[in-house]
Amino acid sequence: MLNRNSPISILSMNLRFLFIIVILISPVLSKGQGIRTKLEAEEADKQLRRLGQTERKVDVLIDLGTYYLNLPGELKTDLATAMNIREQAFALAGKIEYPKGIAKSMVLQGNIVRESGDKPKSTKMYEQAIAYATKMGLKDELAEAYSAMGYLFGNEGKDLDRKISYNEKSLALYRQTGNKLEEGNSLKNLGDYYNIKGQAAYAIKLMDTSLSVYKAIGFKELQGVYNNMCITNISLGNFSNALKYGLLAEKTAAQLSDTSLQRSSICNHLGLTYYYLRNDQKALDYWLEAKTIAEKYKDPGYMQTVIANVATILVRMKRFDEGITVLKEMVSKYPPTDVQMKLRIPYILFNTYYDIGQYAKAAPYFKVLMKFHRDLPNEDPNQIYLYRSIIRKLIHDKQYVAADGYLKAHEKQSIEQKNLLALSQLHRLWFDVDSALNKPWSAVAHYKTYKRLTDSIWNNEKNKQIAGLEIEFQTEKKDKDIALLNQKNQLQKVRIENEGRLRYMFIAGLFIAVLVVGLIYNRYRLKKQSNLVLEQKQAEINSQNELLRKILEEKEWLLREIHHRVKNNLQIVISLLNTQSAYLDNEDALVAIRNSQNRMHAMSLIHQKLYQSDNLAEIDMKWYIKELVEYMIECFGTARKIKFELITDEVKLDVAQAVPLGLILNEAISNAIKYAFPDDRKGNVRIAFVEMENNACKLSISDDGIGLPENFNPEDTESLGMSLMTGLTDQLNGKIDMWNDDGLTLEVSFVRHGEYQDAGV
Repeated sequence: MLNRNSPISILSMNLRFLFIIVILISPVLSKGQGIRTKLEAEEADKQLRRLGQTERKVDVLIDLGTYYLNLPGELKTDLATAMNIREQAFALAGKIEYPKGIAKSMVLQGNIVRESGDKPKSTKMYEQAIAYATKMGLKDELAEAYSAMGYLFGNEGKDLDRKISYNEKSLALYRQTGNKLEEGNSLKNLGDYYNIKGQAAYAIKLMDTSLSVYKAIGFKELQGVYNNMCITNISLGNFSNALKYGLLAEKTAAQLSDTSLQRSSICNHLGLTYYYLRNDQKALDYWLEAKTIAEKYKDPGYMQTVIANVATILVRMKRFDEGITVLKEMVSKYPPTDVQMKLRIPYILFNTYYDIGQYAKAAPYFKVLMKFHRDLPNEDPNQIYLYRSIIRKLIHDKQYVAADGYLKAHEKQSIEQKNLLALSQLHRLWFDVDSALNKPWSAVAHYKTYKRLTDSIWNNEKNKQIAGLEIEFQTEKKDKDIALLNQKNQLQKVRIENEGRLRYMFIAGLFIAVLVVGLIYNRYRLKKQSNLVLEQKQAEINSQNELLRKILEEKEWLLREIHHRVKNNLQIVISLLNTQSAYLDNEDALVAIRNSQNRMHAMSLIHQKLYQSDNLAEIDMKWYIKELVEYMIECFGTARKIKFELITDEVKLDVAQAVPLGLILNEAISNAIKYAFPDDRKGNVRIAFVEMENNACKLSISDDGIGLPENFNPEDTESLGMSLMTGLTDQLNGKIDMWNDDGLTLEVSFVRHGEYQDAGV
């Protein structure tokens, strides 16, 4: 029946709420410049006394006002101080005719008013700032105003869409001005918003881009991005990545001595990750640490989240009374004010009382959940958790037919949200319902889906932890497979020799039988005996032939399995390199690792195709080139910047030629993406692979980029990529040429091996 201690049954619904909490603290934490500490504020005060009526003084005043605005606690005295400093900045900027200072002070005024709770007034101020910045052509300040306007809107429905729209406008302007720091901030914020919207995969891409931008400018305060990457990967079910980014966030925060509320957020998300990894003690430890930090800031919303998590883990550790007590104390001390927490508390209590079989105590909380179910729109993401509670009660009440509609609605939302955890538990519930309704085939199908999804989720999480052992195991297994294959080949040779001996024996026996027939009295009996011997021999021959057929099938399976193992080993190495890159700060090393990953992926595709194909001798190059190009586009994120055109014939190559050709193509595409279109230029890359006469083949990669520098000599360059392409061309016994023609054209010609065709393969 229902798995009461599953991570989905109690905790999953707070993922979205946790991310909203991250968003609420992000305006304070996302900035990587300005005044951050009390010591810096005191130094700014001293600096103001020395500065005259200058633009620099306006900038320092705005930074100081922002510092007081961002102090924790939202005290009226701090807001009043911030507003007073803002008035000084605005007056001085107007006096010295400093448009940027005027625009910045207008945005700061809107921020202060927004923080005080006057949304209509702050909206008007932002609109004035937008109009002024537009009129004066101040793109940076206009972007800042758009970003600030976005904070006025909530994190649901049309409000979230408007927030995203304002931040996308802001991002476009920062890219135009080359403001990399704010570009990184905008990308990070958009990643947050798209994750709330349910587009976690796209959010990951935005955050990856944000990390690249931050690292390019040497920005060190990456704990916020890592923290958001952690929670986004949790929502995708990628717990190994979630743990990696959570630990990176913790490490970065410790290095920077970050003791802000964000540190509590990091501990909270690490606890959530360990919760899903079923390491209950570590989850509890991190959540208690998050609670200790959050208590210093007296933030009710965040305290509610952390304490609810503590209650949840206590319940799963079967400390039910402690969990219920902690949760009820939290409600009395920090009464929930938002819909998310008002829903989450009865959700936890209902499921907890059902876990311990106290159904009467669960009943009032179920009524609250049903009210939320009726009041919330069907498309609301929270409905998925309400569906699960309703289904659980219907199963307990044996109302299996009534559960069918909720199961289908649950499935629809799980698929839309790409929530593998929710989907796997849904099929487990469906198995219970179909079993009770005597639908064995449907029940089995749902159980298989549940196991497949569960195995997929947890296998992903184990990969990182057992990678070293897996490499050792796979290598040893590969050696054993090769030895077994050799042994099978020897056995096949011996049996073929035995078959020849049997054939000769049969001929000799038949000859003797013919001679004896005319000479011996019992000719008939001997003839009958000879026929019996003949039948026995034929049966043995048939048996041997069938055995040989099975051996050949086993050999083919072993060859396919070897390709599968090689592909897996390459993927493991790629994953290890990816993990290693997260701990490197040296850009050259990171580039080298990414290049190595691309090269190994080029080889991995070949072994993957051989494993999946019935033809173990040759690779379909049309398929291979298409797959490799799509991978490179996804890897470098150039779909909008560079258009690729593919012209490929139906050509098949053996592994010995496909591997070096794939590596040449990998290097050529990488060089085109990296160097052909600098400064965000757009362009086209044309890839052609055609077969000519006499088994000759030609690979051509051309672009309309900046081309090679004048007097460039490929033989004199020390480039690893160029050396690789030259060496790989020699391995093909081919010829490589390159020239400028409205861009760079690289051409590799070689003769295709023809022995497979000659052999009739």
